[in-house]
Amino acid sequence: MDRSAWDKIVSGAGAVVAVVMIVLGSMAIYGGIFARDNVQDRLEPQKIAFPPAEAMTPEEKAEVGEFAGQQVDTGTEAEAFSRYIAGHLEAVNDGKTYSETSSEARALDENDPARAELDAKVQTLFRGETLRSILLNAYGWWVVGTIALWAGIGTVVAGALLGILAVLGFRHAATVVRPGTEQAVTVPELVNATN
Repeated sequence: MDRSAWDKIVSGAGAVVAVVMIVLGSMAIYGGIFARDNVQDRLEPQKIAFPPAEAMTPEEKAEVGEFAGQQVDTGTEAEAFSRYIAGHLEAVNDGKTYSETSSEARALDENDPARAELDAKVQTLFRGETLRSILLNAYGWWVVGTIALWAGIGTVVAGALLGILAVLGFRHAATVVRPGTEQAVTVPELVNATN
């Protein structure tokens, strides 16, 4: 197989891979943008907002102070607000979870006044942990969308570079070096010379 044929085969394969990479990268970019927009579209109507900095405790400022006063409308902010909620939930029943508090309440007699107090804590913990789960789910999709977006951009750029290399390969294949000479002759010149 001569060099020209080999260049054409390699360049053709490179061109096909480049097109596939650009198509897949474009789809990943679309998916990433869709995921991030979807998270934002679901969070904005909830109107969840961090309290202003002056209303935060020193612990809260250390944990989520950079988001003070902001509305939660991104995955990153959703994750931070879930940490903010977690800090408040720790104070509900000495750091016990919903499940632990619920088990503790069920172990008491229904007429026991301590049961009513624990049931109220169970409801608070359930609501707080449910909201945290929803916010962490939004954060997860935000991260997946961000990864897809950047992977798509990288794939499109790599596909474009491979496409350029394929074009250069085809260009090189169009140049044939006659055996025994130093002179490069283009394919059209060879065709004209043989007629």
